[in-house]
Amino acid sequence: MNRLYLAYGSNLHPVRLIERVPSARLVGTTRLDGCRVVFIKRSRDGSSKANLLFTDEAHHAAYAAVYEMAVKEKSVLDAIEGLGEGYDERELRVSVNGGVLDVFTYVAAATHSAPGLAPYDWYHTLVTAGASHHGFPAHYVETLSAVPTQTDPDAERRKKNAALLERVAQYPY
Repeated sequence: MNRLYLAYGSNLHPVRLIERVPSARLVGTTRLDGCRVVFIKRSRDGSSKANLLFTDEAHHAAYAAVYEMAVKEKSVLDAIEGLGEGYDERELRVSVNGGVLDVFTYVAAATHSAPGLAPYDWYHTLVTAGASHHGFPAHYVETLSAVPTQTDPDAERRKKNAALLERVAQYPY
């Protein structure tokens, strides 16, 4: 049995998601009208993470990837994402490849909103690399790229994520 997961942040890139959830396979990408990806979710690590903000404004659009994954691996992703501890689950219907799919995603709980807090540079690079990998429009990638970042003060975490970014850079396109 499988579930469909909508990724819009660091899990956009297949390297990141497959390392977390080995069964994940790309179904397709989608445009979410009336939504924005903003870096306002306060993380346990002192930075901000991506959040899908529902604005209902026609000029806002976010782009995301839909992955199919084994149901048995969802609890792993829930734990990594912090379900119930900063992120809530949200069900959506999205258009992918000419069809409509029911998906789940994670959105920041109101208690974990921290506008003005910057993402770590490695996390931000991972999000923009995912957006570029999927061929999202240049203006969208540029908007994501323009978000100010901060340096991660944890040297070990920086090293671990530098290695992840190297694997992302080497991923066959």
